[in-house]
Amino acid sequence: MKVRNAIAKVKAHFKKQGIDIQISPPTKNGSYKWSFEHNGYEGSFSVNGMHGTDPGALDGEATLFHVRGVNDHSDSQSDYFAGSFRENITQVCCSLLPKPSKFKAGQLVQGKDNKRANRWGFSGKTGLVMGAGDGYVAVRWVGDTTTIRADERRSYSERDLALLS
Repeated sequence: MKVRNAIAKVKAHFKKQGIDIQISPPTKNGSYKWSFEHNGYEGSFSVNGMHGTDPGALDGEATLFHVRGVNDHSDSQSDYFAGSFRENITQVCCSLLPKPSKFKAGQLVQGKDNKRANRWGFSGKTGLVMGAGDGYVAVRWVGDTTTIRADERRSYSERDLALLS
């Protein structure tokens, strides 16, 4: 992915949730990467094979996708490296601001008639959403008498459920 496309993707991800994100470009004698902050975390990426201030940098390949705490810095005197690397810019954006769930707590859902729902035994069942996040939904099925601990949740993929109400 080109750097200009990565910048556009970051802005689009945050704009969908009503946030105008500011992306700091590389500086001549300082940082070599593009970075952005949200909720105390910093996401960053750089261009492969050149400095970020080079004329063709926006058309270069984006690489080294990284997430770390704003005040968390690597220590060159020890074995500590702040943050972690991600595979792509989408993973960086979702680490800083997860996509909102399709379902809200208290809504009624039904298991779709697909291979996974049939295998797990919730195809066609109706249930109440107890909580949701990161593509998964905790559901309590109607008529299910199984006792679950208060801290235990059974989660199902959003794509295997359909909204009833």
